[in-house]
Amino acid sequence: MREPTGAQLKTLYRFSYLLTNTMLQPIHIVRLDERTLNLFILAGQGEEIEIEIQPDGSIEP
Repeated sequence: MREPTGAQLKTLYRFSYLLTNTMLQPIHIVRLDERTLNLFILAGQGEEIEIEIQPDGSIEP
């Protein structure tokens, strides 16, 4: 089983805080894609926010 990188975890923390405390949006899923090794976040009232965090911590919209 693979684990997220330190850079991914730092970015995940920043986005989790932004989504839940600033934008007041729920987070539904956080999952590590085993094929790309990107962290996937599904958030928003209608699940309309999708974010991918690459292993280096950068974001894919």
